[in-house]
Amino acid sequence: MSGAPQPAAGAPSESDAEVDPTALALPPPPAPVPSSVLVEALAAWRARLRQAGLSCRDAAIAGPLPEHDLPFATPLPVSLQVHWLAWRGQLKPGGTAGVARSEPGPQAELLLAAPLQLPDGHVGALGVWLAPPQAERQAEQVLLAMGWLQLALAAERMARSQRANRLLDLLGHVASQTRARAGAQEWVNRTAAWLRDDAGAQAPPFGLMLFRIDNDRPHWWVAADTAWGETASPTILASAELAAQAALDLQDVVMPDACAVVALDQGRPVAVLVLRTEGKAPLVNGMADTLRASLAIAEPLLRRWHEAERPLWRHGFDALQDGARKLSRPGHLVWKASAAGVLLALGLLLLWPVPDRVTANAVIEGRARQLVTAPFEAFLGQVLVRPGDQVRRGQLLAQLDDRDLKLEQARYQSEREQAAGRLRQAMSDREAAAQALALAEVHQADAQLALVESKLLRTRLTAPIDGLVVTGDWVQQIGAPLETGKELFEIAAGGDYRVVLHVPDRDIARVRDGQDGVLRLTGQPQSVFPFRVNKITATASVQETVNGFRVEAGWVGQPPPLSPGMQGVGKIEVGTANLLTVWTRSSIDWLRLKLWTWWW
Repeated sequence: MSGAPQPAAGAPSESDAEVDPTALALPPPPAPVPSSVLVEALAAWRARLRQAGLSCRDAAIAGPLPEHDLPFATPLPVSLQVHWLAWRGQLKPGGTAGVARSEPGPQAELLLAAPLQLPDGHVGALGVWLAPPQAERQAEQVLLAMGWLQLALAAERMARSQRANRLLDLLGHVASQTRARAGAQEWVNRTAAWLRDDAGAQAPPFGLMLFRIDNDRPHWWVAADTAWGETASPTILASAELAAQAALDLQDVVMPDACAVVALDQGRPVAVLVLRTEGKAPLVNGMADTLRASLAIAEPLLRRWHEAERPLWRHGFDALQDGARKLSRPGHLVWKASAAGVLLALGLLLLWPVPDRVTANAVIEGRARQLVTAPFEAFLGQVLVRPGDQVRRGQLLAQLDDRDLKLEQARYQSEREQAAGRLRQAMSDREAAAQALALAEVHQADAQLALVESKLLRTRLTAPIDGLVVTGDWVQQIGAPLETGKELFEIAAGGDYRVVLHVPDRDIARVRDGQDGVLRLTGQPQSVFPFRVNKITATASVQETVNGFRVEAGWVGQPPPLSPGMQGVGKIEVGTANLLTVWTRSSIDWLRLKLWTWWW
């Protein structure tokens, strides 16, 4: 009591029986928040909702004082108004949000209400009115977005507080970093600058270090201004011991020349921020509090960074651990029964026997095939057929250029006539020698003429059999020079086709004569054509970098109306196996080969 003499310790006071309330020095009540502050904050919050794609019909704030009341611009429906009037006086700090519908069904009006800490310290209520239709996810997002309004009002309450401004500024800079280490370094550097500004000239030289906690062991991560950057230095080692102690005790450790502030996630330490002065200089009052305030801001970010930077196998391992914990804990009967059912179904599915098939590329070929080649060197004069045309035996396919041959024919005919004239003259002159020479020239001319006429006959390229032209599209190559033996056309006998499969060498051991299969063609994927293996060749070939063997098959039943040259994919039935074997056979075979290559 101001101005009154104090009694001795232990001595009774005359005022023990009656206390004058007016004599007590009570703190002044907080000043009421202006309505304009609430209006601006609420308008800014609704604008942020619109930017995020969330819309609400109206919003209101209610509190214990008239200055706190910001009613709905449009009156609520009666069914919602009753709930709003009840919630206004019932919401407490940390309480749960209220949700009410005007009527059942998706077209109902929805009212969300949550407690709101006002800038002057009073507790009010925030109401959000959503128009139909509302998705459940949208309502959840609106409830989550209420945190921004609470933070804006808190910032307004602490606008004159340098610490509040520091915290908001620190949060903005740290949250803008996308990588964990960069964000941690930014946070530590700005926290160190904050400590120096608060302490001023009294601040001793210090180092600020952040340790991550993995498997209950501290690992040096970053330091402010790269101070004490050598991880093996005595200062770092001593700081690591201090961080380990804080993580073990799950609480802050404060010493005359150092302090360690631990960040917890569900009771588990994830990081420790250590401050240590040089030369064991004492800490300035308030440095530990500033450290704790900074850590409280960055604690959620640390947790997020720690989880995001885990390797993929760690994510999977943690998920398995979480599932194992749920299975080992009592309760969660539905979850356990569902997990057991899924595992049982998966096991049965993997062990269920299914047809085992060998997949291979396939092509349709004619059993009887004839080639039409160039009989001699010449130029292509005319082409009358293209691949896919049906031809009959003796039908003209192409014509070679015979102009040079006809010129040779005329020349040799002229030479023969001249030689015949000389022969007649020698016979009339009865000159035996001249007669013999002229006769030889006649025979030579006859031979040359016969050769040219034979070539002229072969300039007409005709079909050797009835069938289908499979290859030989020479329409665009009229006048092209041809070499002797050049393949021009391939003709397959009509109606007698077979399936030729290129089976990879890793699967050929499981293929046998007489096995059945099915074929799907690229041009007719909707149809399935059954076949039966009748021949496996012993010669391997390479197609599309895959080494394999030629397997021939015939049709089961009536041959389908197909054309040679059509391609597709065939599957040969080689027995039965469970799904696990079918899906893992290739990987296991590859692993066996690699292991044998590396070690044996």
